[in-house]
Amino acid sequence: MKKLFTLIISAIVINYSASGQAVPNSGFEIWTSHSNYDDPNGWSTLNSTTSILGIVTVSKSTDAHSGTYSLRGETKFVGSPFNIPAPALVTTGTINTNTQSADGGIAYTLRPDSIAGWMKYTPVNSDTGYMEVLLMNAAATDTVGRAKFFQTSATDWKRFSAAFVYFSQDPVELSRVNLLPSSGYVPQVGSVVQFDDLEFILITGINEKEGSLNFSVSPNPATEELFIKNPYNETAKMLLFDITGKKVNEINIGLNTTKTNIATYSPGVYLYSFVNKNSEILYKGKLVITR
Repeated sequence: MKKLFTLIISAIVINYSASGQAVPNSGFEIWTSHSNYDDPNGWSTLNSTTSILGIVTVSKSTDAHSGTYSLRGETKFVGSPFNIPAPALVTTGTINTNTQSADGGIAYTLRPDSIAGWMKYTPVNSDTGYMEVLLMNAAATDTVGRAKFFQTSATDWKRFSAAFVYFSQDPVELSRVNLLPSSGYVPQVGSVVQFDDLEFILITGINEKEGSLNFSVSPNPATEELFIKNPYNETAKMLLFDITGKKVNEINIGLNTTKTNIATYSPGVYLYSFVNKNSEILYKGKLVITR
């Protein structure tokens, strides 16, 4: 069985956990069999439409990151009378078969920091695999927050993380996850994507005021550069961790303002802690990197 988990990053004493209102069938272990195709429970696909023509774009694979199955999607060509490529759209919403797009969503009320999971991707030409999550109001007419991730190639299982960017303080009432093996306007027939072990991540337990003075980390969310203002009359170190607790960098912080380049960091949510020369925590918090 695949389990959601909670991890304590002891170096900076910050917890993160998978949301109790989780992605449905997040490990793609449960499927419903139809006459000539299978569909993952809790998700919508184009299989019911394309299977009439003998084409199945979404299937279960025994090549899984964990457990028994993963989800496999392949962009395929649908012949006459349509004569179009059919990307393997998989969504927790409902599919408009005329536009091959997703609408609606499922009930969800939290504001996660990111979505994470595992994927493989074998593209054709310059195609890219795509994952998107929309957090919306009850009518699905207003997007409160969004996370997205593009993948160019991954022959082995690769963990991904995509941070949510929030556009308003409005309450979240619906979520919709969209998965695609082709993200462009011209889907490439033969591109194959696999997904497994998806989860919403909520970071808790952050006390951003360990000392009497606070460091300033901006911009946040950030893309290319980070400016760190040190309020103390001593140098410090910034310890940066990904959400699995792996330390990704240790940055020397001088007096006043330090600039550091983050262009090579993968998009996602990071946790940081500032420590002095005695390794005492001065300040800690959360950084979101987007592209």
